[in-house]
Amino acid sequence: MRTLELTAHIMSISRSEGRSATAAAAYRACTRITDKRQDLIFDYRRKRSLEAAEIALPADAPEWAADRSELWNEAELRERNGKRGANAGLFKANAVVAREFMFSFPAELSAEGRLAVARTMAQHLADNHQIAVDIALHKPGRSGDEHNHHCHMLTTTRRLTANGFGKKAEEWSGLRSGAILTRAFRALLAHTLNAALAAEGKAGLVHVEHRSFKDRGSSQRPTRHQGPSRTHARRNERRRERQAFERDAAHTQQNRHQMERAAFDTRQQSALAAKLAYLADHERRGIAAIKAELATAQEADRPATGTRRLFERATGQARRADLERQARMADREAAADCAIAALKAGVDAERAAYHQAQAKEQSWLGDRHSRDEQQLRQVIASRVAFDRVAEVESRRREVRDISHERLRDDFARRARSGLKPVPVPDKDRQPARGRPGFLRGERRHILVSEQGPDAITGAG
Repeated sequence: MRTLELTAHIMSISRSEGRSATAAAAYRACTRITDKRQDLIFDYRRKRSLEAAEIALPADAPEWAADRSELWNEAELRERNGKRGANAGLFKANAVVAREFMFSFPAELSAEGRLAVARTMAQHLADNHQIAVDIALHKPGRSGDEHNHHCHMLTTTRRLTANGFGKKAEEWSGLRSGAILTRAFRALLAHTLNAALAAEGKAGLVHVEHRSFKDRGSSQRPTRHQGPSRTHARRNERRRERQAFERDAAHTQQNRHQMERAAFDTRQQSALAAKLAYLADHERRGIAAIKAELATAQEADRPATGTRRLFERATGQARRADLERQARMADREAAADCAIAALKAGVDAERAAYHQAQAKEQSWLGDRHSRDEQQLRQVIASRVAFDRVAEVESRRREVRDISHERLRDDFARRARSGLKPVPVPDKDRQPARGRPGFLRGERRHILVSEQGPDAITGAG
């Protein structure tokens, strides 16, 4: 069975710290509240961490107290100075306008169980102290522990009657009475959580313990709660490291892409110039060859001379021979023009194909750069996920260390009772293959009763 050390804090919301009940209520309930005293609007409706929000009131509370905005505005406006003195009637600069009870839930408890526990504790405070209690159940944050379900209960500092706010609930402000009430609240909260776990059939999985190690008779040393400030400082440090890595990696990648693009453009321009020069020379040589062939053919097809010419004239064939020769010359010129046009078309097609091939190369380079950028984004996202896992694992490691310290304390306590030792795994050793629960090499022992290992966790 896992033992969960109860985490519960009671804090004051004071104007001397620059805080207000309206801002605190709006933030915890993820809603919008207009502060009438300061003429400010607190809007936290974009927050996505709210699981449930309710208000618990005493039996004779007025109807307007069920409205969150009216309740906390009235609580703020009620805190004024007396009728005497230079600041008579003004708002108190150091007034405690609200009190917050915050506690966490076991991860094994369902959402219905969490809400039932919160309602029970809130109604207990409202009925016994006649104060209003604003409940807000929050889900785990995106960058924190995924099991951190917790509850904020914001209470008024004045008693709420049918006529509105009355006298202060001073029992929570006194040093002695406040300490007694705090211990009683913790005990009732632990009992309520354990009862909710038992109602869900999970009493054998986890037990909530509110007592200190000293009260339990344990020699284990208490650890210091890390707190939100240190947690945020560590997360900010890891975020700055990720941002620095992202800047350096993005800068390096950008420079490499620019160099690749410049080299690629230079190579393409040089290859294009050479290709265009080759095609122009090929076209020029081809046209010249066609024209030379035409000239040779035209030169060879000259009119007859001498006796043959005289014979053609005498027989009347000269005119027909000239017409046939002119027709052949026209056909050869037309064929030469067709050959030149075909040559130019082939050169233009080859030039267009080369341009298209270069465009495909450019597109391929752009796609590769896009894949590099996407891969960098995936690496950055993986680092974010890794930091979250590392944070959770560090907490689990602390829990394992505490559990083994409890085992050692239980060993010493049971040794004094003369009970039988049974081997259990060491935290730094792996179980031997085929022998679950036993160690390779050294064995450590704790003592259990003759009836069996009923309580080897040392949880009490």
